[in-house]
Formats: sequence, structure tokens, C-alpha cells
Amino acid sequence: PALSNIKIPAIKGKLGGHQYYSFVSTPRQLLKISFVNHRSLNDPEGAPAYQRLINKTRLSQISKFIQNGGFFPTNLLVNFTSKCRFEQITRNPSCDNAYGYLYLPSQYCSAWIIDGQHRLYGYASLNDHHLDQNIMVVAFEELDPTEEANLFVTINHEQKSVPKNLLDDLEGDLKWGSKKPSERIGAVASRLLSVLNEDLGEPLYGRITQQGITSTDSTCLTIPELKNGLRKSGLIGTSMRNNKEYLPGPLCGETDALTLERAREVLNGFFDLIRSANPEIWDAGRGGLLCTNISLQGYMLFLSSVISYWENKTNSNARELEPLDLLLKVNTYLDPIRGWLAKANFRKMNERFKIQYGSGAPSTYFYKLCQLVNPEYDDFCPTGYLEWLESQSAEKIAEADKQIKEISIIVNRIVFDTLKEVYGEEVSGYWHEGVKDKTIMSSAYQKSLDEPNRGLALENYVEFIEHKKIIERKENWPLFKEYFDIPELGEKGKTKNLKWMEKINELRRIPAHPTESRNYRKDDFEYIEYVYQKLITKTSIDFRGSTA
Repeated sequence: PALSNIKIPAIKGKLGGHQYYSFVSTPRQLLKISFVNHRSLNDPEGAPAYQRLINKTRLSQISKFIQNGGFFPTNLLVNFTSKCRFEQITRNPSCDNAYGYLYLPSQYCSAWIIDGQHRLYGYASLNDHHLDQNIMVVAFEELDPTEEANLFVTINHEQKSVPKNLLDDLEGDLKWGSKKPSERIGAVASRLLSVLNEDLGEPLYGRITQQGITSTDSTCLTIPELKNGLRKSGLIGTSMRNNKEYLPGPLCGETDALTLERAREVLNGFFDLIRSANPEIWDAGRGGLLCTNISLQGYMLFLSSVISYWENKTNSNARELEPLDLLLKVNTYLDPIRGWLAKANFRKMNERFKIQYGSGAPSTYFYKLCQLVNPEYDDFCPTGYLEWLESQSAEKIAEADKQIKEISIIVNRIVFDTLKEVYGEEVSGYWHEGVKDKTIMSSAYQKSLDEPNRGLALENYVEFIEHKKIIERKENWPLFKEYFDIPELGEKGKTKNLKWMEKINELRRIPAHPTESRNYRKDDFEYIEYVYQKLITKTSIDFRGSTA
């Protein structure tokens, strides 16, 4: 009874041949009659079910957004499952619309949500004040579930979202003056990049892509990526204490407007020093690896590190220097890079700075820049540089590659020597009774067919990680425990300590599929050495001969 006779002003009309109503309601009213036909219900009467399950985290985020004063200026889209009562007051013949009062359905689950489930249910946990806020709704009447699903697909697939590039560009206007440090930094960064792109004759003039204009090899920079670089560098400030405190950066002024001008002057001058070292490579954009998203982010990190290095060394504050004076200090440490660039060609750039795209690419580029400066300023060692350098050591890499290869040989040799000893050397013995896994046997057989002239035994085609399945079989584990039971560093007491095989299998991919950015970490060298020494001790295999 509490749902009966709830009437609201509405417009009635037709859209796509279907009856619809446009009106304003409240979450309190709609939540009582709404329903989400999500796919996991598997209800034949609701087929085709098209909605995803409501996401709890997203609901929480939306609730917080509403509590902070947010609202949604877009329509909720629903379908009334039965015919609605509508009292017409007047009609507009020119657009075939009627104006009047709509009586909301008086049954639970009578308004099926087609689009906006999270927006509506984000109100569910809020107080009375929020439950009585206005929500705009477009409601169809007695749509078939298939038509509902088609509408859902149209909205979520055919309708394109606003590109991130445009949203990041707009942030400079929409968030300017924000009290939130992260938004403040984002707004200054967005506006700064727009200004740098419009500075006639300066290094970044016309190099940043604009919405709706196709990028080229030279116009290949994007605001989202460069904004990310500015944030990580801290040049125009850092957000501290869970976005409650703003820490100014070395390019900051007393106000955001002054920060914009100061950063503009310093960055134009800084990138001009880089461009002038080799204009041909700079102008090549993507092809030169000098004026790209990755490289410029790397140079921003470098600029920030050099300023910090100079401040610590001289007990000075960079913010007290005029832009030109700051550039003179920076140029001293930039000289080794500019000297290298002056002699570089496209081949040399490719050899040193060709980096696989990814979240760690700018940092890798930055460390490669540090490599050029460190020989002249040996105490210039930014955070993470020494660890990265150690991971690049050719000697260590060669040793790790060798150890991984020998680990694979040890495992294969021990596994099949043992199986042959226990089950017999015939294929019907060690292979069918010892291995016994049809998937492993089939895979090995297929690989042997791909190399018909090699004449190798089937065990030579077993993948490293497949040995783990053979070893941990209930019947086989007692045979192999003494060799392969290797606990993780600091761990004890597990029934089967074979986690190391999974880790070694992952590390095997580094030498097997090498790329510029796929390298061992410092911890990887230690781990490989640990496993290698354990296996050597347990198995007594000498690679100058055979099992001792």
C-alpha cells in the first residue's frame, strides 16, 4: 500500500517506436521498485540477462562522491514491466508529446534498470537527505527483455566515451584553484603542457597531439603521459599525507599562476638544451627516441634528480633561483648527455634508448641518462639507480643465464635417471609408468615430430615446469624429495617445497625472450644463486663430468 498512488510530473512520448516517460524522481522512490537483471541469476524468464553484478567498490566510490556534493546530470534508463497510469494535462502536437502526471508502479521489481545501476544503488546506503535528492529518469514501458539487452549493448558499446586525452586537457580549466593537492598539480600540469605546445619556436611547439587530429611521428606527445611524468618528477609539487598536504616542487612559485610561468620558462629552456644538442634527432620524434612520451618523462625525472643533487651538495634551495640561473646550474650536469647526443645518430639512439613501452619505461630511460652523467659525477646516484645498474651487469647476467640453463639440465637429468632406475629404461616403464601424465607425454611426442631428424628421446622435449608435475605426483615424490625439496628463503615446514620451480620457470623467460626492458632484478640474481647452489649440493652434479 505504501507504494500506491505516487504520482510525479512527466513527459510522455515515443522514441524509436517505443512508449517512454521522462521525469524526475528520487532514490527513495525508485529503490523500492527497481530490479537489476544480472547475468548470474540464470532466470529463464529474464533471458537474455545482460547486466553485470553490482560492484561493491564502485558503489562505495559513488556513495562517497554523492556525500561530497556530487550529482549525476544524466538520465537513469529503466523499463517499466507493466503499463503505467498517466493523467494527461496537455499535449504538444508538433512533437507528439504529452504533459501530465505519471503514477509510478506499485510493485516491487517493476522498474528494470537498463543503464545506471551503480548510480542508483550508490544512494542505497545514504541518509534521508540524499535519498530525497532528484534523479532524472527516462523510462520505457513493457519493453521485451531482448530489446532491453539491445539498448544496453548500444549504450555500452556503440556510444564512445570521452577520450582521456581530452579529459586531461580539460583538467587545466576544470580543476584550476582546487584545494586538493592532486587536483591542483593535475590542473597546473595540464595548463602548463597546453602552454608549452603553443609556445611558437619553443621545443614542444606543436608536438602534443590534440583531440580529433591524427598523431604523426613528430607530433606524438600526449597530455596524459606527460602529466604523469610531471607528477612523478615532483617538479611542480607533490601530494602528501593521503592528498591532504601540498609540497611545492623546485619549479613552483608563490601562486599556481606564478608556478605556471616559472615552470614554462625552465622547461622550455631545459628541453631547448636537449634539442639543440641534436636537432635532427629531436625533430624525428618517434624515430629519434629523443622527443617521445617515454624520453620526456625520463628527462623530467632527470631534471628533478639533478636539482635535488645540486641542492643537497650546495645546501641551497632551487626555488630561490631565477629560471635562467637554475638552468645554468642544471646545464653543468646535462653537459655529458648533450655531448653524447651531439655525436649520436639514429643507430646509436636505437642501441641505447630503444625501450619497450610499459609503466617502467620512463624510469629505465632516466637510469640510462644517469649512466652518461655518473662517470663525471660519481656521487650522482639517484634512488634506484645503483640497483638498476647492478641488474644490468653483463657478467652477472651471463652467470645467471648459465645457472638457469644448468638448473634445467640438472632437473631433467635427475628426474629421468631416477625414473629409469625405478621403472625401467623401456618407454613402457619410465615414460608410461613414471611420467604417466597424458598431457605431458602428448606434448613431448608432438614436439619430437617437429624435429624428425634429431632422433632425441622423448624426455628431451619435456618443458621445465612440466617436471614439477612429474616430481610432485604422489607415487614419485618420495623418489625426488631429497633432491628437489628446497624451501624458500626463511620458510620451513611445507610438505612439498617446490615453489622455486615456478619462480625459476618465470626467470627462464628472460634469457629465452630477451627485450630491452626485460631484465633480471637484483633479487633475481640472489635467488638463482641460492637455488643453483642447493641443487648442486643435493645432486652432486659436476658439469665438467656427470653425477659424482
